[in-house]
Amino acid sequence: MLKRIMAPLLGPRAKTESEAPVQPAPAPVYSSDATRLAAEIESLAPDKAVQLLTLLKRGLEFQSSEFERYLSAEALTTAIYPKFKFSEFARIFLEDEAFLAYYMRFMDVGNWHSLDRKYAMNELLKLVLHLEGDAAECGAYRGATAYLLCQAFRKIPMSIHLFDSFEGLSEPASVDGTYWRKGSLTAAEDELTQSLREFDNYRIYKGWIPTRFAEAADCRFRFVHVDVDLYQPTLDSLQFFYPRMVAGGIILLDDHGFKSCPGAKQAADEFFESKAENLALLPTGQAFTIKQ
Repeated sequence: MLKRIMAPLLGPRAKTESEAPVQPAPAPVYSSDATRLAAEIESLAPDKAVQLLTLLKRGLEFQSSEFERYLSAEALTTAIYPKFKFSEFARIFLEDEAFLAYYMRFMDVGNWHSLDRKYAMNELLKLVLHLEGDAAECGAYRGATAYLLCQAFRKIPMSIHLFDSFEGLSEPASVDGTYWRKGSLTAAEDELTQSLREFDNYRIYKGWIPTRFAEAADCRFRFVHVDVDLYQPTLDSLQFFYPRMVAGGIILLDDHGFKSCPGAKQAADEFFESKAENLALLPTGQAFTIKQ
């Protein structure tokens, strides 16, 4: 069935002026990834294989338009994973070549999981450029989002404060669920400094949150990015930075909308329950608030 459906449909033979038959054009060659996907579909969903393979083939056909391929991808994805909802066609951020180049510089090949989150953060940074104060990140990891911070404020006399244990996550509590383990997301400090090698507007604080927060106690902040995945460091970060935010400053929570980080969400919900500001949950999985 795989060969039958994926085989290209050949049109009628063309003829030369002398009516001599001409061989049909070579069949399009599907990539190894597409062929492997087709085989997996046939194996995992034999009851839907005809429908799904037909959709896959339609999207891979040489003369199909970008919109036709988009519709095929939407139909194929919906059949396999109905929870995923495609957005409107032709969103311009997916054609931002400069941003895509930045993203590919930091991420593993084929990993587009945080493209929308990083783009959203980069756009939110534009809203605080006119404010006073420094910026900070809790959970700098390998430096992909720290790079965005350093780049956004590179022409402004201020500092970027980067906090990370460089030992991965601390021990998750029961409220954090079962997804994470102690030591997950470990990255070396050298990886961070290498990512930021073109900047000099940052300072790294190596240590478990909140042990080194006191060193920035006299600072005011216009933007804080909290990406620590767990309940306690999220709560510690909010308790320290919230009272030091300038009016109009943004706190961006990277983990708020993910089932893998229930503790981080609970910490933020509990913290803001008594505050004047509300948290806005984004479809990216992030949440943010603007300090009044």
